[in-house]
Amino acid sequence: METASELNEQLMECIFRLFALLRRGPKLPAGEPGSKVGGRPSAQNRILLMLNESDGISQRDMTTLLQLRPQSVSETLSKLEAGGLVERRQNSRDKRVFNIFMTEEGKLRAQELMIDRPDFASMFLSALSAKEKEQLLELLMKLTDGNDPEEADLI
Repeated sequence: METASELNEQLMECIFRLFALLRRGPKLPAGEPGSKVGGRPSAQNRILLMLNESDGISQRDMTTLLQLRPQSVSETLSKLEAGGLVERRQNSRDKRVFNIFMTEEGKLRAQELMIDRPDFASMFLSALSAKEKEQLLELLMKLTDGNDPEEADLI
């Protein structure tokens, strides 16, 4: 029989693995644009999805909303820019600020991501029965109720 501490450790390990799987997102066949060992890089996904909702957001605001380090956002934006998916434009009112805009190719990629989401959810949750999904939802809601991610010290 496992101790409460051992059970907690196993649960947390599973939660961390689950988090990593969800952040990686849907897999793409190797060689397809955006694929990286069969998956799309999650930071790029998150930025493209954010721009899909808030095209022209400043790099600083993006860093804050995504809860990523400024260096990580800058590096990811450089990759997206090199791939022709985004462009940085100097703000006309404040020359120190750069706003990020999607290119037409970036908009197409963001739409692909939105289309992939339901398929990914269906595939990812396919191992669970409808009853198990309801139980999982109930448990996750219990764990997250009152835990505002904006206030959490996330990594």
